[in-house]
Amino acid sequence: MKKLLFLLASSVLTAQQTAELLSNNWYISKMVTSSGQTTNTPLIDNGVPATTFNSAGGTSYVINSRYYNTSMMSFGVMPGSNNLIKTASSCTLLFYNGGNAGPVRAYDQKNCDTYVLGAYASIYSYQIITNGNVKTLIITDPSGNKVYYNNTAQLSTKETEAVKKTFKTYPNPVKEVLNIENVEKNLPLKIFDLSGKLVLETTTSGSKISIDTSSLHKGQYIVSVENYKSYPFIKE
Repeated sequence: MKKLLFLLASSVLTAQQTAELLSNNWYISKMVTSSGQTTNTPLIDNGVPATTFNSAGGTSYVINSRYYNTSMMSFGVMPGSNNLIKTASSCTLLFYNGGNAGPVRAYDQKNCDTYVLGAYASIYSYQIITNGNVKTLIITDPSGNKVYYNNTAQLSTKETEAVKKTFKTYPNPVKEVLNIENVEKNLPLKIFDLSGKLVLETTTSGSKISIDTSSLHKGQYIVSVENYKSYPFIKE
């Protein structure tokens, strides 16, 4: 009888725990390595999509950890615990060419590695911290690295509006001077090649700025101004 009561209590506890995972949309907010190094989620074009948990039947579940790509892990929940037993994983292979490309790609790779690199049957754990209406989900991988999610979107309304700001660039293609208009003063301006390498960095000096591109090789680039939508251009 005691054994039966223990099993019933464990089943109820497991159901309560997973209900919180399933009933919230989660937004990836930062990663902390086992050595304590913290990386906040870089700003990404169109904002961070929601990470979701879905039931796969019985005690089997799937997390879709979304940033630019989606890292998927199937797992079972150990009864009466906050431990997750990995059963399968995968990650999509989209290539990000938007603004802030270098940091975004590096962070995106970490999101995929967190769930894909763990071996079959390896143990992950999770914790949910509640502060008023805000919930924080912390998932710890087998190496001790932690991924943090919030149940609110990463960007505030003000920041979301800022991301939607646009500026004008011309000519495109460009031979020597790239002109940029309709930007605010004293904002970081960066140009990346398609590998995500930073090739030019400056600060906007006014609503219009001219960039000498003579040092750039022929090819495609992305120009990024903080709080504005990024744009691709071609150097001839």
